[in-house]
Amino acid sequence: MVVKRSVEMSRPYRLGRREQATQKTREKILRAASGLLAGAGIRGLTMEAVARRAAVSRVTVYDHFQHKAGLLEALAWWTFERHDIDRVRRARLQQDVRVALVDFVRENARFFHSVGPQGHAILKAMSTEPDAAAVFEATYINARRAAIRELVDRLDHSHELAAPWAPERAVDALMIITSLEAFETVTDRGHLNLDEATEVLARMAGVLLRN
Repeated sequence: MVVKRSVEMSRPYRLGRREQATQKTREKILRAASGLLAGAGIRGLTMEAVARRAAVSRVTVYDHFQHKAGLLEALAWWTFERHDIDRVRRARLQQDVRVALVDFVRENARFFHSVGPQGHAILKAMSTEPDAAAVFEATYINARRAAIRELVDRLDHSHELAAPWAPERAVDALMIITSLEAFETVTDRGHLNLDEATEVLARMAGVLLRN
């Protein structure tokens, strides 16, 4: 009986060690994929190349992510969480809806700055890789539109939406203002620093507000 109890008590410990090892391997694969994507682009991101860089077998990579689209999706959310994407949601949910709109745009820009070139490369790869594009549309893009729609509905119901703007057009405008393309336009092409870019985008969003 004592032996049996000892074995039973050791199982959670062994399972915990196994889960830690699995998580560590997953993290290693994601870091390898992130480095490859930043250095070699989407064409250089193959399951075989990721396995070599992570020093694991190709089978291990497939065990964790099944296919390239799954790897890209996991890489995107892993990167987003590391850079606190939830800051954008917290800004959007502030009680004062006028403040929420402006801070939502500001925090979105700060998030894009935080993820840096690697994060930008992931977003672009997700939108252009055929197998990943549908997943990207269903998760990231549709989630963004739903969140923006909720914010616009709050503005509309509070009578804070400027008269010329129909809610659907306001949603479209905010999708553009909070896009990576808009952020890169004002930073890379417009040569604005983060604070300047943030304020330009916030002022653009401000035209949606009733005077």
